[in-house]
Amino acid sequence: MSSENPFFHRGAIRRAHYFHGRQSEVEQILGLLKNGQSVSLIGPRRIGKSSVLLHLCRPEVREALDLQPPHALFIMLDCQELGGSPPEEVYEALLTAIMDSAEAAGITINQLQQPGTYRALDRALQQIITQGISVVVLLDEFELLAANEHLTPYFFARLRGLTTKYGLAYLTASQRPLFAITAEEEILSSPFFNIFVTLPLGLFAREEALGLMECRLAVTEVQFSPLLIEHLLFLVGPHPFFLHVAGYHAFQAVMENAATELGAIDGAIELEADSHLGYLWHNLTADEQICLALTDGPVDVMRQLELQCLVVSQNGTFNYTSELLRRYVRRQTVSGLIQAGPFVIDLQRYQVFGEGKLLNLTNSQFNILVRLAQNADQVVHGEDLEIAVWGEILVDDPDRLKTLIKRLRRAIDPYDNWIVSERGVGYVLRPPE
Repeated sequence: MSSENPFFHRGAIRRAHYFHGRQSEVEQILGLLKNGQSVSLIGPRRIGKSSVLLHLCRPEVREALDLQPPHALFIMLDCQELGGSPPEEVYEALLTAIMDSAEAAGITINQLQQPGTYRALDRALQQIITQGISVVVLLDEFELLAANEHLTPYFFARLRGLTTKYGLAYLTASQRPLFAITAEEEILSSPFFNIFVTLPLGLFAREEALGLMECRLAVTEVQFSPLLIEHLLFLVGPHPFFLHVAGYHAFQAVMENAATELGAIDGAIELEADSHLGYLWHNLTADEQICLALTDGPVDVMRQLELQCLVVSQNGTFNYTSELLRRYVRRQTVSGLIQAGPFVIDLQRYQVFGEGKLLNLTNSQFNILVRLAQNADQVVHGEDLEIAVWGEILVDDPDRLKTLIKRLRRAIDPYDNWIVSERGVGYVLRPPE
């Protein structure tokens, strides 16, 4: 048994015994590829797309479908290295990867001339296919290739031509669907982009998340209590990357006997996760940021957020995929919104949400809550609140504001105890004690 922290993964998982879950996705992808169907695997950053592609490159994973060498060659290219390459460099990279795989599988290919050309690539594939061997090309970070300004529609049409001529299949991995990863309409018009079945790669199922914790800890001397595991799942959700982050800090705390309270490690987890959450947040459009903060909006926007593993649909409503994400969003400044405590106030639509639930407020109640939220944790004088509701015309009636506050508290139940009275001064919006 080891005392080393097993939750060290932050990038793609390259060792077979560390790969976990994704069984149904792997089987579905292999079933499509076996039949010559190209596949577009989409999912947000750090969801595990590269890990899946690397897993598919292992011959033993494909053996059940007779897709192992020498029956099939799986060729993987990282498009990060080809983002600015001219066509001939891409052809050469493909040819080199094919030749290396063929050599490793004991497949003979005659000497080829002019390796940096489409002609050489075509001839190599011809020699392989005539031997009854199928070829699959895996393209990781495909958006970088699709957005490469040196690659024309003719280039992509040639790649498509290889599928028709030789039955070659592609498996691309990208953060967004193919139609969204290039701004060039001319490129998208290429028939290459019409041959794919799209498969989203999302969060782990709960069983997979629990299984990840169990299998990582199985080789160590450390065990997490059921309460700690539930807290980690509540905090980071069933996201493979964040589960590794949370597991790492929980493991360290247990080893150092520092996890005296369930929330004691939250700060360390949030600190490491912040940069990744920031990347996700800043790559959202303004409309997507608003809808994420509200966990409400047009169906097409909410579905896009769901594909990015930021929200999950439950019983007709959308909720954050983790408490970690909810806390992060609440710390952000969003144009047109006020976020304070459990409340998100939409100033344009005059709506108030309490922990994602739409609250029914009158105009007067809305105006008071806005003023309190704008000054959260600060006492707002009663006179200022009256001005927010009735304007500059003040009436000597101390019970009028009290009555309105009482009705507001009823309207925002169960968050009524967030409005605290400061006797003789006014009111403040702050966490209940």
